[in-house]
Amino acid sequence: MMRRARRSMWAAALLLACANLSTVAVAEQQKPTISPAADRILRHMGDYLKAALQLSFQAEITYDDLLPTGQKLQLGATYEVAVRRPDRVYTTYSGDLDERRFWYDGKTATLYDPVLGVYASERAKATIDATVEHLIKVLGFTPPLSDLMTSDPAATLRKNVLFGFVVGPTQVGGVPCHHLAFVERNIDWQIWIEEGTAVVPRKLVITYKELPGAPQFTALLSGWDLATRPPDSLFEAATPPEASRISFLATAKAGTAKTAEGGK
Repeated sequence: MMRRARRSMWAAALLLACANLSTVAVAEQQKPTISPAADRILRHMGDYLKAALQLSFQAEITYDDLLPTGQKLQLGATYEVAVRRPDRVYTTYSGDLDERRFWYDGKTATLYDPVLGVYASERAKATIDATVEHLIKVLGFTPPLSDLMTSDPAATLRKNVLFGFVVGPTQVGGVPCHHLAFVERNIDWQIWIEEGTAVVPRKLVITYKELPGAPQFTALLSGWDLATRPPDSLFEAATPPEASRISFLATAKAGTAKTAEGGK
């Protein structure tokens, strides 16, 4: 689910209770091996989200920061997302070490750091998918949980999967969920998808297994709303007049050592 890691950050854990190392090694040499049940549940969630003209949700994020001594610190953040397809996104991130606000209005992408009092604004692509890809590959910024914002979340999530299976039924915050686990070359990830008619993700865990200390990123997702249309004003950048404009890369890098992105 979610895209690449920055320096020491992130992640999210996949408890491969059923898969041993030899199974994973075989999976890496073959075409993707995803159990039919895991594939069906993930696609069902993706179909449910991509059918929505708009969506919003909140996340409680925890992530590991690895000190030079090798000690892990667990840090946290709250995160809010509003999406209006095909070309509107607003996010606000408030964490233990930094804050970020991001606007995309179909024409411009703006990233604001209220702690440092700086912002960056760049011409954007015409769709959310193209803009997210441009932000990651060219501008050095990964919006947290951006895989869920794309036009086809299941396809985005499955893109680099080598192996996947259903761990079993469980609950997240008292909500019955399907627990799925997946393996990619650089990360392992788990997702908990709500049962019933509202097929939304309730939890995501990513383990960045090739980074020192295998740091993890966890997001508990709540407050899903696929019915309320966010107003145009929400997606219009609201940076204060005293904020200094700098390059997008500089703004993104200002939090590189601090902010967990939760992307694959």
